[in-house]
Amino acid sequence: MLTMFAGVVEIGKLFQVYDATNRLASQYAIVYADCLQAGTCSSEPALLGTTAAIANIVPQLHTSQLSLSIFQVSMSGTTPAVVYSFPASATLTASQIAAAQNILSNGLTGVVVTANYTHSLQFFPTQMSTYLNSVLSLSYTAVQRM
Repeated sequence: MLTMFAGVVEIGKLFQVYDATNRLASQYAIVYADCLQAGTCSSEPALLGTTAAIANIVPQLHTSQLSLSIFQVSMSGTTPAVVYSFPASATLTASQIAAAQNILSNGLTGVVVTANYTHSLQFFPTQMSTYLNSVLSLSYTAVQRM
């Protein structure tokens, strides 16, 4: 009975963390796209990646378990060309390319933000990981037109 209760609590925490991951990626896509419309924002992604900035938007996420990638892309046909990336060595994944293709058409510029989060179990991690291990790595990609 105690294990079932702990499982329900863990699933509730997973929903909370998934919502926070979605919110973070969406907010960052909007902020970065707005900044780019006002001018050049090469320092903006580094500021958004700080622990303080993340804690301000989603305090329930642990920054040590979070990774962000931010891309400014320009569509050439159906291929997104990376104008700027954070971190600098990041490259677009297949899912990010597909997300950009769904939102942006030829000639448009936009922002692709992906937040990846690995949730750690709090109650009975050894026993619970058997059942919940496949849903502990959360990822959300947001695309914003400019």
